[in-house]
Amino acid sequence: MSALALRIGPRLRAFFDEVYPAVIGTARRDGTVVMTPLWFEYADGEIRLNGGPGRAWLKRMQRTGQAALLFLDPKNMFRHALVHGRLMGVTADGADAHIDRLAHRYTGGSYRGPKNDRLIIRIEPTAVTGGDSGQPWDVEESG
Repeated sequence: MSALALRIGPRLRAFFDEVYPAVIGTARRDGTVVMTPLWFEYADGEIRLNGGPGRAWLKRMQRTGQAALLFLDPKNMFRHALVHGRLMGVTADGADAHIDRLAHRYTGGSYRGPKNDRLIIRIEPTAVTGGDSGQPWDVEESG
């Protein structure tokens, strides 16, 4: 983690535990931003995604080292978090089990797609904005 890591409080952690997609924004070389919905999990202070090495959003994130993620309550748009994050790592270790865990979280069953070249993408939150109906999330810098 960075010298000034973010400490995510229990309210935001509980929001991340709810089941809804994240929308990741990554920048093209010309500066335009592409938004992609993804399954996610929050664990050990990181946002974890799963994808293949050929995914355009992953290639853009690997090039820039950063991304923005929008977490939006589907029943209340005034309950949201915008997380700017730094790419901390990409690994194939445990990625098949990870996509199954995400599939169970989102669909209640095992992942139905091919598990060829799955990767876990780890993102460290560096800034958080938004809140729950006007109340900012419980986030503070630590370190």
